[in-house]
Amino acid sequence: MLDGEKRINIPAELRELSNLKEVKKVILTTRGEDILFIPYSEENLEEVKAYGIRAVDSKGRVMLPPLFVRMSSEWEVYLLNGEILATRHIF
Repeated sequence: MLDGEKRINIPAELRELSNLKEVKKVILTTRGEDILFIPYSEENLEEVKAYGIRAVDSKGRVMLPPLFVRMSSEWEVYLLNGEILATRHIF
């Protein structure tokens, strides 16, 4: 879920088990309809369609680009094969 500043929180326990452990910046891209958070590097940036490069703050929050905020404000973060993704809630 997004907070009032349009940030999504990636829980610490998921970050510890993922490729985002101790990462300070992420590339935002998509996999299907989900947001995929990739550790920032010039090499990774050349391999994906990037919708934004965002800082990860000390609490694990990432500001989403307006495109993703307009799509849905109800996102759920999950871990899959060591990668962090966010999916829209389906009601």
